Amino acid sequence: MLSRNEGIRKKVYLDSEGHPTIGIGFNLNAEHNQQFLKDQGIDKQSLLAGRELTKNEMLGMYNHSLKQAFKDARKYDPNFDKRSESVKKGLVDMSFNMGLTKLNTFEKMKEGLDANDYAKVAREAQDSDWFKQVKTRGPRTVGLFKEAIK
Repeated sequence: MLSRNEGIRKKVYLDSEGHPTIGIGFNLNAEHNQQFLKDQGIDKQSLLAGRELTKNEMLGMYNHSLKQAFKDARKYDPNFDKRSESVKKGLVDMSFNMGLTKLNTFEKMKEGLDANDYAKVAREAQDSDWFKQVKTRGPRTVGLFKEAIK
C-alpha cells in the first residue's frame, strides 16, 4: 500500500513540499533520517548528485521509515494496537506521509478515534487540505477508515 501511495524511485525527486526524496518516500532532509544515512554509510550528496539507490539501500530506508510511521501512529493514537487492521493501515499511511507533527494537527480526527467514531475519522481526513493534496491516496486511505464503520 505504501509503495503504491508513495511510488518507488531510485533517484532523488522533490516531493509536493519541495523536499528531496528518494526510494519509497524517504525524505533526505528529515532530521530523523540523518543519523540513519550516516549509520548506513549512505552518502546523501552522491544521491543528490544523481546516484541511484541500490535495492538494499531502498529496503533499508523503507524499513526505517515504516518503523518511524508505526511509532508516530502509536504516539498519535494510544489505542492504535487495539484498532482494526484497516484503521491501523490508514493511520500508518497518514503518519508515513506526514509525520507526527502534521498528524497531530488532525485534532477532530483524534477526537473521532478517542470515541471510536470511524465515520468522524473518515470525514475529518476527507475534509482536510491533506486529502486535497494527495490525490488518489486520500480516497484509498479514507476508505480504510470507512471499512471500520459498524
